[in-house]
Amino acid sequence: MELSSNSPVALPFEALLSLEQAAKLLILHPDTLKKKAQRREIPALKIGKRWRFRASLLDAWVRSKLISHPTPITPR
Repeated sequence: MELSSNSPVALPFEALLSLEQAAKLLILHPDTLKKKAQRREIPALKIGKRWRFRASLLDAWVRSKLISHPTPITPR
């Protein structure tokens, strides 16, 4: 089955992470991650009452933060 051309995003199927799994992966407290998801600061889906996350989108989000805020290298 193909996605129609008017579908919002045509991403391949990927298992979704729970709030707790994503928080553990990002080393964040689940409450902090939930607040970031509610404020749309981090890519997330709300399915019913539960937040779900795609690992690939979280990876892209982390990488974008690394690019926009590179860690300075200090000489020894």
